[in-house]
Amino acid sequence: MSVVHFPEYRAYENDRIHASDAIMALLAGSRLAENMLRLTAGSTRLLPEIFPAVPHIKRMNLSTASAQSLLAEAEKHLSAMAVPYALAIHEDFVQTCFGLLIRSGQMTQSEADGAKAYSMHGVFEKKVGQKLPQDSMEQFHLIRKMRNAVIHAGGMPQPGLIKSATKLGPSALSQWVKLTGEHPQLRISAGVPVSFSHGELILALAVTKRISQEMNYLLRDKVARATWADVALEDFDVEHAALKHISQKKRKLPGFLNTNYRPLNLSQAELNSAMQRAGW
Repeated sequence: MSVVHFPEYRAYENDRIHASDAIMALLAGSRLAENMLRLTAGSTRLLPEIFPAVPHIKRMNLSTASAQSLLAEAEKHLSAMAVPYALAIHEDFVQTCFGLLIRSGQMTQSEADGAKAYSMHGVFEKKVGQKLPQDSMEQFHLIRKMRNAVIHAGGMPQPGLIKSATKLGPSALSQWVKLTGEHPQLRISAGVPVSFSHGELILALAVTKRISQEMNYLLRDKVARATWADVALEDFDVEHAALKHISQKKRKLPGFLNTNYRPLNLSQAELNSAMQRAGW
């Protein structure tokens, strides 16, 4: 099944890929730095003396042994920052989906404004009349509650989070263990601060990607055809702003639609109506 590459979805995919690449680069970089510092084992000199050309190195006025110890813990801290980042990118995309439904007359702005991170997918499901994948939603809400514990509760798990960790369905649990290498209850237990690892980060990226794709599929069939045709032409005009003559636009349009909007299979009649509304 193919997705519709409307502008906000392309932007979401671009943001998601760039975030993933940057996060993985930081994780790999911390490990590379840790290994490189092993070459300085036994040195009593501080980092600014050994690596004076490194920007901001004076902020780490540490011995190489101390720096190596910090880098060994970097994955935990980077993941704690990166998981909320990945979820925030997805939550912003959900709001852009609401924008399409509003434009199509199937949702109000007040309904979109009232949707929170814990309820936004349920609101979307109600509006499109279809369910998102249950296993992915279970995983999303568990990782979201873990995120909330880290950000809002000093890392301490609340009873609702602990309960959620025991209620994953068989499929959701199997996928969780496959991606993270651990049962979620090993990360979530009473009195023990919640922590993230590389595994939870991979899971957050994978789960939000799958949910976003499913939302795209559902929007394809739910958003009014006229709205899709208008979106496609507006997108084309933005991407080909240099084209001024109608003949040039009509010549370029089929290739653009084939690249980004092929799953919609917009008819010539639908496009002609959209062209009239756009003043072509």
